[in-house]
Amino acid sequence: MTDQGRSPKVFRNCLIQLLAVTLFGGFLVLGMADAHASGGGDEAATEAETETPETPPEPVIPETVLMPDSIALTVVLPKTGTIRQMVFYIWLEASSVAERKTLEQFEPKLLNAFLRELQRLMYRDTQNRFDKLEEGKRNYKYYGPELLMPPPPKTEEELEAEKEAAETAEENGEEIKAEPPFSPFQPTNNRYFTALQNRLLAIARGIVPPEAIRSVQVRQFYDNWPGDKKPGRR
Repeated sequence: MTDQGRSPKVFRNCLIQLLAVTLFGGFLVLGMADAHASGGGDEAATEAETETPETPPEPVIPETVLMPDSIALTVVLPKTGTIRQMVFYIWLEASSVAERKTLEQFEPKLLNAFLRELQRLMYRDTQNRFDKLEEGKRNYKYYGPELLMPPPPKTEEELEAEKEAAETAEENGEEIKAEPPFSPFQPTNNRYFTALQNRLLAIARGIVPPEAIRSVQVRQFYDNWPGDKKPGRR
């Protein structure tokens, strides 16, 4: 066959090879893109899961804690007409879950007793702050310390050890006192509110059986002096 007869066939073979190379390259590019997209998505999801900060666990308020309504108090100094408004958030901590019912039963009486004592104490405190502090510097807020996290549950080994200790004590005629229930409250560094809590606790133990209540906690205090001006000042 002459060169002219072979020319169309050669041209056709070249065209087929060119198309094959082009299609192969296209499939290769698409495959890499799909692999990148799928792999990148997993990687992004993994990074998102890694970077998402874990929500810190919030302290659990035990069943032994009773949170009554707030106590609102207004003090007026008759000579100057000064008004002071206060709000107390006071929690009651029972000595056990069973004793919580006792506190619930006496709650209205306890709050009334607290209110009377706070009226007495805050009148004197208001007069003292009015005399010693300048206007605009008398009001303040108080927040109790952060609540403690409950301890981790006991392991089987710890429970078994406690059981054996109790059995040994019983055989020897001894008694092991049960651990007090977990308390989320830590002492406050504010001496004024420490003394106030102790005073309210003493009042509470005069109303309910002393062994029923474990502590009285002032969790928050808000103080407002509307129209806080001394006479003769503008």
